[in-house]
Amino acid sequence: MKFWKSTEWQRVRKIRGLPLLLIGIALIPSLYAVIFLSSLWDAYGNVNKLPVAIVNQDRAAKINGKTQHLGNNLTKNLVDGKQLKIIKTTKSQAASGLKSGKYYMTITIPSDFTENSGTLLSSNPVQPEIKIAHNTGQGFIAEKMTTSAAEKLQTKVSQSLQKVYSQTLVTATTASKDGFNTGSEGASQLSSGISQLQDGTKQLQTGTTALQSGSAQLVTGLSQYTSGVSSANSGSAQLVAGAQQLATQLQKVSDEINAKQQAKASDLAKLDAGLTELTQQLEKLRSADVPTFDLTAINNDSKNLNSNLTKSVTDATRAGQSLNDLAETHPELFEQYPDLKATLQNMNDLQGNLKNTVSSATSLKNDLEQLQSSILSQINTLKSSLNDLSLQGSGAVEQAQQAIKTLNASLTEVSNGIATQAVPGAQQLAQGASQLNTGLSQLNANSGTLNQGASQLNSGTTQLLEGENQAIVALGQANTGAQTLSQKLADGAVKLSSIHNQKSNVTALSKPVKKDNSDLSKVANNGTGMAPYMMSVGLFVGMVAFSAIFDFMTVGKKPKNGFLWWADKQTVNAPVWIAQALLMTALLFIVDGMQTQKPVMTFVVALVASFAFNQFVILFNVAFGKLGSGIMLILMVLQLSASAGTYPIELSNGFFNAIHPWMPMTYSVHALRETISIGGSVALDLTVLLSLGIVSMILTWGVYQMKLKHNQLSFPQSSAAE
Repeated sequence: MKFWKSTEWQRVRKIRGLPLLLIGIALIPSLYAVIFLSSLWDAYGNVNKLPVAIVNQDRAAKINGKTQHLGNNLTKNLVDGKQLKIIKTTKSQAASGLKSGKYYMTITIPSDFTENSGTLLSSNPVQPEIKIAHNTGQGFIAEKMTTSAAEKLQTKVSQSLQKVYSQTLVTATTASKDGFNTGSEGASQLSSGISQLQDGTKQLQTGTTALQSGSAQLVTGLSQYTSGVSSANSGSAQLVAGAQQLATQLQKVSDEINAKQQAKASDLAKLDAGLTELTQQLEKLRSADVPTFDLTAINNDSKNLNSNLTKSVTDATRAGQSLNDLAETHPELFEQYPDLKATLQNMNDLQGNLKNTVSSATSLKNDLEQLQSSILSQINTLKSSLNDLSLQGSGAVEQAQQAIKTLNASLTEVSNGIATQAVPGAQQLAQGASQLNTGLSQLNANSGTLNQGASQLNSGTTQLLEGENQAIVALGQANTGAQTLSQKLADGAVKLSSIHNQKSNVTALSKPVKKDNSDLSKVANNGTGMAPYMMSVGLFVGMVAFSAIFDFMTVGKKPKNGFLWWADKQTVNAPVWIAQALLMTALLFIVDGMQTQKPVMTFVVALVASFAFNQFVILFNVAFGKLGSGIMLILMVLQLSASAGTYPIELSNGFFNAIHPWMPMTYSVHALRETISIGGSVALDLTVLLSLGIVSMILTWGVYQMKLKHNQLSFPQSSAAE
């Protein structure tokens, strides 16, 4: 039996227009796939044709001391970039155009965009804003495309701003490195100054030790001196009593001299001898050494102490000021290093202690000067009194001796001399002795104050020595802290030196991660990506349309069995599904310019899918008639969502995820993706599709056999009439 002379073809030729209709049915998959895909073959490649309005309201502002107009720069970059069809317009025109559908998106750059961009490194940063508006109702896909472009725009603007601020941060880091180096040098100088201050304090301690030794000697000397003053005071009192007794005795002598002139000659001799002895005693008293005190050494030590303390205060003040300046410029260092903060406190305490020490030394110096003045005044008074007493005593003795010598010549003259000269001289002696006693009493009364001042000097010197010991310890700690600070600052500068401010560094900070995209497969454009889905849809729709138009039940003559019934129908059916697959695939290559990884296998997959869909649809059509065609329409709708042709199946709900493996188009879509874009294996997909086609074909034989057994055939009306 020749293929084109089969009973089925003879029946088809008798039906007017049916052959031409079969040709049209063969073109249905091509109409679906080729025409539809050609309309959006390179949709994403034409995104630059989407009209987008941009409104630039930005004003120029200063960023890092330079006048910038980022809004103008951004607008120019967008227009020149041509990623979208950017149209500069006004705010009102953009709003009305977005509403009417003239623009798919509007980009508004606010007036404070540049100004806010300059605040990102300030204490109150304000993020610059770009206002983007869509009208999704005018086109959902267009909104997705423009949104993607807007995200790229935001990323580009962020990277641009990040580059500006990365430059600022890198420059600031370099400046910080220089500051750390300077701080390290300053800390080294501070350590050197503290060492000098520590040496000066040790010298001060040496002087203070000498002062303490001198003050101890002063206390001992003053004790001896005050003891001598007490003894002198006792002797002067005896001298006063003796002088009074002398005046009385002279008066008695004067009274009795006349009566006992001859009888008392021997007494007068004794008197002469006593007067001679008195003269000798007065001379000894005159020549006796009065205690003197040389306070020159104490004055010199006091001056040296004052000078050293003043120098120490100056050095401590400079060191404290350096630490305070450092605390103001780099407070984070004092938070990071608590020892440095304690060092600053110790320096401030040391300044206060040294100032108090200077004040105490000054007061001590003044007390010593007052003490020296008082002692010298009293010693001078004592010397004057002793000289007067010696002179007056010597004069009285001479007069008495002269009177004794002239006694024999004139006792009356002797008596008158005693009465007029000796007695007044004795009274003057008593008066001088009384003055001496008064002066010594005053000196004795002030000796307690003198001893107390010397003791206070000794105590203050001891306290000063203790304070100097504490100062030496504190300065040692300060020196250690300054050395640590210098080392830490130097370490920080070394670490910061690893940060460079070259243009390449700024670029790396702006884009720290380099994106290396890799793709296992390449899809040239949107049409190529959607081709597997639309080819599958076209083939399935073509089969459904074919089953709805072509009569698979009517036969020209009664077949012998179900297989022959099926085979007779295949003489018309096979050319149709083969033509559908070949025409659709060929036209995609020719008309749409589709490029594939495996062109031959693409034709093979299309043929296998067409065969599977054809036999599957015929099975339901033969088994259930018009109801079967309806079931196939429902199945086609389910496959549109469950075959993962447009979106990944993971994005669908649970129902479509569940039926996904059971949809014939699931395997045709995957197989065509492998041959068109991926270049992988299609063995599993072809196995499933061939299995579906063969099983459907065998079941169709069985249905035909059953219908033949029950005589459920139909014949053309002309044949039935015959």
